[in-house]
Amino acid sequence: MSSLEFTETMRGFANSYSITKKYPLDQKQFKNHYLQARDLEEDLDFTLTIKIDDIDEFCNDPQLRAEAIGSIQSEQFGGKCEVIDGKFNLFVRPDSSTDLNTAREMQYRLHFNSDSGDAYTFFGFKTVEREDFTDVWDETTTLYTYVFEGHIEEQDFPTAKIVRLGILKILIDDFIEQLKSFETTGGNIIQRAGALSKFLSIFAGNLWEAYAPFIFGTDQERWDDYEIPLQSYEGLRNCEVKKIPINTKDGLHLSMDRFVRKESDEVVLLLHGLTTSTDMFIMPEHYNLVSYLMDHDYPEVWSLDWRGSMRHTYNLKPLPFSIDDIAMYDIPAAIDQIKKTKGENVKINVICHCVGSLSFFCSLAAGKVSNVKSIISNSVSLTPQVRWQSKLKLQFGPTILEKVFGYPYVSPEMPYFPGPSFGKWIWWMERLLRSECKEPACHMISFMWGWGFPAAYEHHNLNPITHRRLKDLFGGVSFNYYRHIYKMLKKNQAVSFSDKGVYIELPKNYFEAVTPELLPRTLFVSGSDNKIFPQSNKLSFEELKKKHPSMDISYQEYKAYGHQDTLMGMKCSNEIFPKFVKFLKEGR
Repeated sequence: MSSLEFTETMRGFANSYSITKKYPLDQKQFKNHYLQARDLEEDLDFTLTIKIDDIDEFCNDPQLRAEAIGSIQSEQFGGKCEVIDGKFNLFVRPDSSTDLNTAREMQYRLHFNSDSGDAYTFFGFKTVEREDFTDVWDETTTLYTYVFEGHIEEQDFPTAKIVRLGILKILIDDFIEQLKSFETTGGNIIQRAGALSKFLSIFAGNLWEAYAPFIFGTDQERWDDYEIPLQSYEGLRNCEVKKIPINTKDGLHLSMDRFVRKESDEVVLLLHGLTTSTDMFIMPEHYNLVSYLMDHDYPEVWSLDWRGSMRHTYNLKPLPFSIDDIAMYDIPAAIDQIKKTKGENVKINVICHCVGSLSFFCSLAAGKVSNVKSIISNSVSLTPQVRWQSKLKLQFGPTILEKVFGYPYVSPEMPYFPGPSFGKWIWWMERLLRSECKEPACHMISFMWGWGFPAAYEHHNLNPITHRRLKDLFGGVSFNYYRHIYKMLKKNQAVSFSDKGVYIELPKNYFEAVTPELLPRTLFVSGSDNKIFPQSNKLSFEELKKKHPSMDISYQEYKAYGHQDTLMGMKCSNEIFPKFVKFLKEGR
């Protein structure tokens, strides 16, 4: 058995904390308290010896735990305070982190007493974030630091009183001394050398996994690391799930999911956005829309994966489809399937999002659907509008990517492909613009849709797990849908893409074709910070009300929400879904 130890000194400042916010806090608050403490010379240092008694046992421990022995130095606690019980974790993924970018943390948990005998817990963490290798020195030498009242463990941090907050850093002289301090004992000289090699390989390996693969190779752990299984139904409880295949009249295969807690003559049909899928409605990491509806008197919910769903692999090749095809074939097929299963008198409430919403209104205007009792439309419907930057992307992007570069599609998964592979240059280009986060899929979604930092949602509304698995929730898609949306933008209204062949039966202008007789009771909704289709649904509401004052329509806007997070946000069950259900029940 070989052991290893090294000594580390970190120096910094920590300011008294009197704000009511609890653990965990974001990095900005640490920086503010650090600067205040530095001005007041409220120092906080430590010198610790990290002891690993058995290097093989340490390497096999998923938490990579070691003992920390030493002292904390702070005049605010009376000078030098010996560590009573100290633990060090080399690289762990924190469950409680509010930082969307964190891949791993190095953590220090130290119990100590002040000179007056009061008990405290020092907890510090170094973040190791993915992607930006230029930050490797700063991140591995910066310790964000809490001091809690009492001797406590991590599970107690959220309820504990924070007494000080700050930052410690490794100075270059102290780092040189740390490198000199590595010492191994036990076994022969080869075994001792092996112990040091094992520790350094874990350290270097985690840094390589975090920083290098996006540029030099395959980020294989991220590619295979499914915190939540793909197309998982784990977010649903106490319901039967039935998968129903559908073939459209133009020869395409679609699928519907039917979620049944009990049979009902009134159902809800969900329509996702372009490149997402039914997965956006059944996410296990928070109280999702399907579960909420079933818990609130809507026990039967259907969800259509129309032809733009990431679940359909045919989207990864060039296709001629437009929104006209969804309106003519997909949505009528879904309505027909519900009527076939439930009977001709079934009442259907529709909750539709993004291009799914735009397509549904086109289908409605074309007279292709029936039995619709009410509609909740998120983000865009009959009057799409975008920022000028997005309009430029829609005007030139599809032709450049498809005709010049020969790409059949774009996808948020591109940054995770091996080496300098297919389309990765797009992400390299995009990340030069972006410092709001370090999740490559998030950058690519902003490239594909809208204009903002990020474009599709507000970060604060996403569960960190959702942010880490964006590449599993958004897929690739070919470019013709973008061309149709651009044509609509030039008219400022939903219009058909083609008036030839089978499409001649569709209205040339869907907006003009909508009448009070066709449109049932409708709620238009949008986030106030929607950066993909800003104010589009508000405009639809205003223009329809102006043209048809008798229409039973209304508009709601949700403060501090964007485009996608109104349905995928971690607090939607408290802030948005109750308003959906209230609207649905008022129609009863």
